[in-house]
Amino acid sequence: MEILYSNIPPMKAGKNFKTINDELRANIAMSDKIVFAVGYVSRTSLIELDHLIEKYNLRDVTLIIGMYSITGIPESIYIEATKLQKKWVDKAIGNIYFVNNMNYHGKIYTFWKNGVIFKTIEGSANLSILSPAETTIRQYEIATCIEDPTLNVAFSEHIDLLKNSCASSASNLDDFKIVHESVESLIGFEDVTHLTESNVTSYQDRQTNNIIKFPIKAPSFDKRFSNVREDCVKSNINVCYGRGRKNSKGEFDPRNWYETQITVGKKIWSLSNYPIAKPFFVVTDDGYKFQAHTTSDNHKQFTAYDNDRILGRWIKGRLVANGLLSPIDDVSKDTNHSGVVTKEMLQQSNMEMLVLTKTNIQELGRVYKRKANSRLDKKSWHYECLDVWTIHFENNKGDKL
Repeated sequence: MEILYSNIPPMKAGKNFKTINDELRANIAMSDKIVFAVGYVSRTSLIELDHLIEKYNLRDVTLIIGMYSITGIPESIYIEATKLQKKWVDKAIGNIYFVNNMNYHGKIYTFWKNGVIFKTIEGSANLSILSPAETTIRQYEIATCIEDPTLNVAFSEHIDLLKNSCASSASNLDDFKIVHESVESLIGFEDVTHLTESNVTSYQDRQTNNIIKFPIKAPSFDKRFSNVREDCVKSNINVCYGRGRKNSKGEFDPRNWYETQITVGKKIWSLSNYPIAKPFFVVTDDGYKFQAHTTSDNHKQFTAYDNDRILGRWIKGRLVANGLLSPIDDVSKDTNHSGVVTKEMLQQSNMEMLVLTKTNIQELGRVYKRKANSRLDKKSWHYECLDVWTIHFENNKGDKL
């Protein structure tokens, strides 16, 4: 048995000490099969594990994740784990499992060669040790490296029992709660109210049968440089990549990356239940409330009422939280169009469609007068009772809207 350390000042590992991270990587390189059971993972550690599996051409991998049966799986982890599960199954690499009937907090890593388990690493380190984040980079872990054949077999049998009696395949996680992670771009943002889960539920309990769905239009990844209007590289959720706003000097100012306008098709805006008269409140499924409205010709644009960046901060911020997108400070310098929202991102996040459901609730909200040019006059306003709608995403189930 050998002790493995972390390498965190002032307790840096000396020359004769081995670290957990280094030993995990070294033993993966020597294995033709690995079986891991851990409590927590991070999105980046899943990506790093997949990288190591590809690097060393492993074709027999089992990963069991133990701590999400009660609190739910964070959405970014759910997206990455299900994506890797499909990849590993399709390529006959292995499987990912989630413990489904308790919280499992063990951290056991077993390494195999030619059908024999030759080493186990057991200790305090979750899989995130492979890719430390800000919250774990100063977290000291310790473990032991075990080569005793009897103990190794005992660990192997323990993991088999866990997999066979307590775990669900990542191919079927319908019984797990998926937790939307905090949208950091909305924290402290004016005109956005943060709600608790029970607050959101109270609005959802008052929903009516008045439901409106419309797609979020975006280009596929391979068309993110397209100038074809129908590809929506410079409009809708990606309007920031289009022509800027005309200022008083007749020049065009660049748009903010978060600026977003969702254009709704005629089939939707012509519906009798489509909201056009006044602004209204929307309550998101992940706990935010703000005012929205429909505007432009035929009220075909759906956007936030006070600030059209609010809707973009919610939609794009959710993609950022899911690890699929990074904010762009200046779109004019984004030559690779890495900040363009694509169909693939929306599909992976289950965000292809926006679903508005009217409640039977009204709340007091601010209503602005309009200037001669139809823009909102932020200096002149009054309060009115406004409808409240809930809003969430889902993937397109074949509706042509």
